[in-house]
Parts: sequence; C-alpha cells; structure tokens
Amino acid sequence: MKGKAVRFLTAAVTVGFFIALSHVSPAYGEVTLEVLNPRGEIAPLEVAAPSPRLATLAGKKVGIYWNDKAGGNHFWDVVEAEMKAKAPRTKIVRYDGPFDPGDARAAAMVKEVDAFFYGVGD
Repeated sequence: MKGKAVRFLTAAVTVGFFIALSHVSPAYGEVTLEVLNPRGEIAPLEVAAPSPRLATLAGKKVGIYWNDKAGGNHFWDVVEAEMKAKAPRTKIVRYDGPFDPGDARAAAMVKEVDAFFYGVGD
C-alpha cells in the first residue's frame, strides 16, 4: 500500500512539474529545437533502371557470384542444377570473391555473361 502511494505521489509531482513548466515557457519566448543527424548530410544514391529481362535462358551464359560464405556453395549448386534442368543449353559461369568484387572485376564479369546472379552471405 505504501509503495502505491509513493508511486502516485511521484507521478503527481512529475505531471505537476510539466504543467508548471508549460506555463513558464511562454514568458521566455518560443523555443525551437532542431534535431541534427549525427552522420551529417547523406547524398542520395543515383537511381538506375533495372536491366531488361531475357526472353529465354536457352543458349545463354549465366553468371553466379557469391562471397565464399559457408554453405552458400550448396545453395548455388541447387540453383545451377535447377537452371540446367529447365534450360539445358544454358551455360553457368561461377565466380567467387569478396562481398564487393570492385568496379573493374564487375565490368569484366558483365562482358562474359548474358545474365547474372549475385548472392552473398550474412
């Protein structure tokens, strides 16, 4: 019972403080707060349209890229098997490396294939 009374009294004093504060504030003028982003200004990324879809994968080269995370090879093995079952004339080219292959390597990979799967772990 005593704990409830203390909590009630604490809540009443807190509410009273904020009510009193709201009446005091206009005497000092209006207060405006500006919230700043601690990371600074972030420029928006350039928006690019997606690549056009291929009508068929038959006879095409498809690249698969993954970043060597454990177990990812099993996933891509299944994807490759399913693609070969649905489009037997499709050639699969496998790539691996870090999360970001870099601009030069990415440009080279794009020239080698008609379509691309990019998958990374984590």
